[in-house]
Amino acid sequence: MRATRRAVLLAPLVAPLATPALAQDGFPNRPIRLVVPFPPGGSTDVVGRLVAAGLQQHLGQSVIVENRAGAQGGLASAAVSRGTPDGYTLLLTNGSSQGILPALAPQAAPYDPVAGFTHIGLAGLYWGTLLINPSFPARDLAGFIAEAKRRPGQINYATSGSGSSPHMFVELLKIEAGIDIVHVSYRGSGPALTAVLANEVPAMGDSLPSATPHIRSGALRPLGVSSATRVAAFPDVPTFAEQGFPRLAVDSWYGVAGPPGMAPAVTAKIAQALEATMSDAALAERMAGMGFEAKPMSGEPFKDMVARLYALWAETVRVSGVKPE
Repeated sequence: MRATRRAVLLAPLVAPLATPALAQDGFPNRPIRLVVPFPPGGSTDVVGRLVAAGLQQHLGQSVIVENRAGAQGGLASAAVSRGTPDGYTLLLTNGSSQGILPALAPQAAPYDPVAGFTHIGLAGLYWGTLLINPSFPARDLAGFIAEAKRRPGQINYATSGSGSSPHMFVELLKIEAGIDIVHVSYRGSGPALTAVLANEVPAMGDSLPSATPHIRSGALRPLGVSSATRVAAFPDVPTFAEQGFPRLAVDSWYGVAGPPGMAPAVTAKIAQALEATMSDAALAERMAGMGFEAKPMSGEPFKDMVARLYALWAETVRVSGVKPE
């Protein structure tokens, strides 16, 4: 009787300890949320839905996309970072909300972009480009830089917003090339593209996926891409690195992360499903057509990449003196 009574008293204490192990063994046994930190319809949302569909297929459980916009990705990122590390709430990470925002506006990003997450895996890469209206009196990057040096402070460039990846990328170019061009912030890449197409602003920093249709139509001229090697979809567009600016070989990324402290077994299972998703040839071809490169990378290498790019943007913010708006 005494032994039975002791077992009854200990049961409430033992049960909570046993529950996580049981959940991990059966993971996933209920729907998973993939939080996309931007509104529906944009390139981030498109990638998030492709990733969610692949995870659902390979995990055998529903993966529901939840768009949670706000603070340039900071709102969703902060919420997931504070969440329960059980693998059922994931975040589509990106170079803006996990790289630039914490460096530029830490008050909007109350999380550590490296230690504040379990970095499960990389989904894919994309790159920045500098575009000009064809009427601009330069044919290439060297000509653009020469014109900017001839007219310091007189050439404007548009981006999708202050603190965006294209904005910080062009600020890095300004530092490396020693030029003074003036940023004009728009509310999204659509209005910025409209302004450059109309020649209201002669140049624009943009992501390659956003700019792809206008490059292919010839409406805008790309002066370079921020990839380390030429992008397969645009073999005639030189990289900034090969034009003398190696520090501009800068990747932007989409990846999957969860709250810190996720169980290794759960993390590994999601990482395997993500790698299988991004290794699919048909998906890789579809993403390439959008200006992305599907590139699986899991664990520490992915975490190290996030840390390296965060450090680059923190240094760029410091040197450029850019302030959040």
